[in-house]
Amino acid sequence: MNPSQDDINIRQFRDFLASYNKLSESCFSDCVNDFSTRKISSSEITCALNCTEKYLKMTQRMMLRFQEHQQQAAESAAPK
Repeated sequence: MNPSQDDINIRQFRDFLASYNKLSESCFSDCVNDFSTRKISSSEITCALNCTEKYLKMTQRMMLRFQEHQQQAAESAAPK
């Protein structure tokens, strides 16, 4: 049975949420250290922005490499 477009959309949304949660958890753990005040320090903000940027760039690079690998695999599997 082929998945419907709704099923595909739900899976993609779940994958997005899982990735977002992983990013939030990771950057929060790495960047937020001072719980003695409600204010977010400038160093925490900078760290969170850098962490987010690095994560997004890494994810984009991984997807590009995955696509390249898939393309190479398809080309090598194609009849000559």
